[in-house]
Amino acid sequence: MQNMESTKKKLPMVWIAAGIMVVLLFCVGLTFALAVLPLQKATNAYNMAVSEYNVHADAYNALIGTTSVANLDGFPSSADKLSTVDANLSAVVHSFFNGNSAKKTQTDIQTIRELSGYLEENGRILKQITAPSGEWVMNRLRNVDDVLEIQAVTPDNDPNGLLNKENGGYTACIYFTATGINVEGTSPVSKGSDGGGAIEVYGTLGDAEARCQYLHGFDNTILYTGSYAIVGTMVIRVSYIYTEAEQYEMTDRIVKEFTRLETT
Repeated sequence: MQNMESTKKKLPMVWIAAGIMVVLLFCVGLTFALAVLPLQKATNAYNMAVSEYNVHADAYNALIGTTSVANLDGFPSSADKLSTVDANLSAVVHSFFNGNSAKKTQTDIQTIRELSGYLEENGRILKQITAPSGEWVMNRLRNVDDVLEIQAVTPDNDPNGLLNKENGGYTACIYFTATGINVEGTSPVSKGSDGGGAIEVYGTLGDAEARCQYLHGFDNTILYTGSYAIVGTMVIRVSYIYTEAEQYEMTDRIVKEFTRLETT
């Protein structure tokens, strides 16, 4: 009789343990369905976003090798690439228990997509300021405040003799006159960079850098003609008649116009 009573007492304990096990399995299954699987799906989406970002990073870094961003705000000297993460189930479970979630991963994905868009837009800007046509430069200069007359040089009136010259010549050079500057001459070209400034367009970054190095030789001498700055593969020159602050302001206005993307 005592054994039967002991067995009867043990039976409820077995059922209780079985019930607890069922509840635990249910909770595990629910967690798996509502948290782990969504996290794995989000992890796969994260890796896709990283791959897309890296494509833009490669394209941006390739452009950086051929054009200058030294005088542009918000343009990194290079774009670091991102690494994908392990999307295997065991790795996702481990990530989950370390505090990760699908919601957090989606936030990371949105950040990466924003960075991709930023790089893609910057890449488009770099393309438009790398060896642009003289016509493009003239069209942009017309939108710059205080720029008055604009004139492109030709082989017959090029004061520097550098138009289409091999080994360092520019592909286009556009002179402009500006508000508040009066110098001798009947046209922007005849007034030279003294009359306002000039935009020299080079086919390569190396040629633009060599030109700036040449102009640097006249700094702090009586032959100083004004400020100069590389943007893309262009050298922006501004008249010495302006004060240093005014030279900076004019250069800044030109740069902003050159780096403006057309809305579509």
